[in-house]
Amino acid sequence: METRSEPRINITLKIVSEIDKDSKQSVTLAQGNRFEATIFDLTTMGAGIMVKYLLPKGLIIDLEIRGIHFGLKEIMRVKAEVRHCAYIKPHTYKCGVKFLDISAGYQNIIAKFVSAHKDTKTPPKP
Repeated sequence: METRSEPRINITLKIVSEIDKDSKQSVTLAQGNRFEATIFDLTTMGAGIMVKYLLPKGLIIDLEIRGIHFGLKEIMRVKAEVRHCAYIKPHTYKCGVKFLDISAGYQNIIAKFVSAHKDTKTPPKP
C-alpha cells in the first residue's frame, strides 16, 4: 500500500549525480565523485534512483537533470539527501532521495509534468 502523499509517476530519466563537496560524509566511488543514475520514480519532493553504488543514508548529492524533458533549456540542478538505498542485483542499487533545495519554480515544473503523465499507461522516456 502506498503511504506517501505526493503524486508520483514512474519514469526513466538518465541523470548525472555528484557527491556534494560540502557533504560531511566521506564517500569514495570507484571513478571519482561523479556518477550516472536513472530516475525511475519522481515527485516534487524527491525521486527514486538506480545507481551502481551503495550510497549511505544521509549522503548529500547534487543531481543534474536535463531540463529538456520538462520543457526547459537549462539543466535542473537540485541538491538531495539519500534517505535509503538497497541492493537489487550486482552493480545495481535502488535509492530514495529527498530534494533539499529545490526552487519553487522547479517544484512547479515537476508538479505539472507529474500531473500531465500520471494517468498514462506508458511512462515517458527520455
